[in-house]
Amino acid sequence: MKVVFRRVGKWALWALALLVIVFGLYASPFFVPYPLFPHHAELAGFSVYSDGEIPGDFELVAEDARRRIEAMENYSEGEDLRIFICRSQRLFVFLNKWAGKRYAGQALVISVAGNAFFSEAGIQSVGRRNGGRPRHSRLQGSWAVAIAHEAAHDLMISELGFWKARKIPVWKSEGYADYSANLASARSDPDYDFRSRVDLLLDDEFWDHSLGEVDRRHFRWHVLVEYLSAVKGLTFEELLDTGVTEGNAREELMTWYSNYPSTESDVPKTQN
Repeated sequence: MKVVFRRVGKWALWALALLVIVFGLYASPFFVPYPLFPHHAELAGFSVYSDGEIPGDFELVAEDARRRIEAMENYSEGEDLRIFICRSQRLFVFLNKWAGKRYAGQALVISVAGNAFFSEAGIQSVGRRNGGRPRHSRLQGSWAVAIAHEAAHDLMISELGFWKARKIPVWKSEGYADYSANLASARSDPDYDFRSRVDLLLDDEFWDHSLGEVDRRHFRWHVLVEYLSAVKGLTFEELLDTGVTEGNAREELMTWYSNYPSTESDVPKTQN
């Protein structure tokens, strides 16, 4: 009987070792991706890696992203993601598929590893598709916005914990990440006008393209969170209240929009 137990124990150990090896092979592109990204630089406090030469102007990108992140309500120093630039779209698509994602967008973030992978082609295509609009939005196709957007998601996870953060409704999670990522740039823009953003959201002609409804939905989430945060003054914690629903927020926004003066000087600037 002891011999049987020993054999079972030995096979169990071999099975466990095999599982560890398989998991290690699966996770290595996300946890130890450095061989795939041989180019490295420290820029504006970020560790930046790339599969090709790091773009010459990327230090300015990193500085812009840093400014955006530090303006966020739940910013916490020392929790920066490592940035991995995928100049090869094949590499980015491979990483997305390896992670089990069906679509390859602008970024892939592995929060538990502290690594964020960005698609150069994905960011550029968004900018071309929308003509750089709406401004102060990830839909404009900006590296700095894309980095800050993913950093905002990571800060949510750091503050709430992984499982609690996953339970945030997608309209709040995505909307707050985009609002936070663009807070600093909107504040510094003398031509910023929140009401004109609602005008653009309601402009059917602007969103008349193949991905119009997808982009419009994400921008709607951004505008809803911006209204709740900048106009109503809700904090991040208050925004997460289950009583704050997308339907109610849309009704309130449209009531405000129909009653608020259309002159730019009367529209509130965005705030915390």
